[in-house]
Amino acid sequence: MAGAASPCANGCGPGAPSDAEVLHLCRSLEVGTVMTLFYSKKSQRPERKTFQVKLETRQITWSRGADKIEGAIDIREIKEIRPGKTSRDFDRYQEDPAFRPDQSHCFVILYGMEFRLKTLSLQATSEDEVNMWIKGLSWLMEDTLQAATPLQIERWLRKQFYSVDRNREDRISAKDLKNMLSQVNYRVPNMRFLRERLTDLEQRSGDITYGQFAQLYRSLMYSAQKTALTFSPCRAGERPELCRVSLPEFQQFLLDYQGELWAVDRLQVQEFMLSFLRDPLREIEEPYFFLDEFVTFLFSKENSVWNTQLDAVCPDTMNNPLSHYWISSSHNTYLTGDQFSSESSLEAYARCLRMGCRCIELDCWDGPDGMPVIYHGHTLTTKIKFSDVLHTIKEHAFVASEYPVILSIEDHCSIAQQRNMAQYFKKVLGDTLLTKPVDIAADGLPSPNQLKRKILIKHKKLAEGSAYEEVPTSVMYSENDISNSIKNGILYLEDPVNHVRGIPTTQSVG
Repeated sequence: MAGAASPCANGCGPGAPSDAEVLHLCRSLEVGTVMTLFYSKKSQRPERKTFQVKLETRQITWSRGADKIEGAIDIREIKEIRPGKTSRDFDRYQEDPAFRPDQSHCFVILYGMEFRLKTLSLQATSEDEVNMWIKGLSWLMEDTLQAATPLQIERWLRKQFYSVDRNREDRISAKDLKNMLSQVNYRVPNMRFLRERLTDLEQRSGDITYGQFAQLYRSLMYSAQKTALTFSPCRAGERPELCRVSLPEFQQFLLDYQGELWAVDRLQVQEFMLSFLRDPLREIEEPYFFLDEFVTFLFSKENSVWNTQLDAVCPDTMNNPLSHYWISSSHNTYLTGDQFSSESSLEAYARCLRMGCRCIELDCWDGPDGMPVIYHGHTLTTKIKFSDVLHTIKEHAFVASEYPVILSIEDHCSIAQQRNMAQYFKKVLGDTLLTKPVDIAADGLPSPNQLKRKILIKHKKLAEGSAYEEVPTSVMYSENDISNSIKNGILYLEDPVNHVRGIPTTQSVG
């Protein structure tokens, strides 16, 4: 497994920007910067803290002083970095002279493993500091994800090892390690094997070094995954940790078991093994894998069946009618959780668009002041303004892709508010809104290339000559709308068999 003694050599090597600039950025982020942290909790006032990047583990940490780390986020979990005050965390202090955020000095880090991301909202002391952090972190994000699997595992292991006792990074006690493992007991595939190994280590010495910790992990993973091996170079009775997969054996495995045609060239196989290991001490003419490294390869991204060259869209294939394509679509785009009581959010629209979604849904209902609101009708989900949603769509529509965005309108509005919707579509979206045919002579839909940077509206067309009864704007919400049921004391019951809704009763609201 690749070593981590020189993180900048491993993580800040050749690439764009230049090597010298990357090295300078890495060192600057490692030294750290004092910035103001704006919290998401209303009870916490903004605080000045020192923010640093730990290159060895690929983490951003923050603290008040130089010793005690108060918090950390994993660079692997960063999904986006946005300049400016694009976070609710800043909104509460717009009129506060002591903490009023400066647009040019702010940036937001969005991170997490779920759709609803967490935010780290920061204000630096200058634009140069903001640019340094955005540029440096953007490069580190890409480099971290592109790193070879053994190096990714190495960084993750060191992060876990250091998290057991942040005051000591050279060794941890067996007791502390047992306490940590007891918290993830349900995730460990062979806990009995693990406890036996831990007992052996504890008897030999009270403390455990990182090397022993890493070997424990490798033994555990091999023990859990060895049943997947149909190919094994081990001789009878040979200990697994001593087994090696040589260059010729690995080439034969790729050809016979995996059908990899490129493996006929031994030089390519050699280059692949060296690139996978990324260990200067293993750069020899005939590289080899230890058995645990070979197992790691089997389950790695480098062994994915998907051809990553197909990730990029080829412009030459985007000239067919729009109906010829599968379109990445979102249902109930505005929701951040369940469809009954969760929060409707502008950030949900921004997140979907920036993830590459090209068709999003707007559920429109009559709202106050003659303007619609968006929410999941007849539920407890919160409402957001239609006009705010349009501004959010315009801001984020073409960040991830220049190909068209389709707004799927589920319209429950009165004719009066529909007219206001139409005006706002034109007012907010402007030239990006498609209002006339791209090619009058065409007998099919326009292509994605013809519709670049255009926003399309998908809506049921009214039948010609139909008569519609105007709904008074004073009637905002139907009595069937239970979004305000807690306020108005209405409760509806539904028969679970016949699905017939019963007579409304008055509920007690305490």
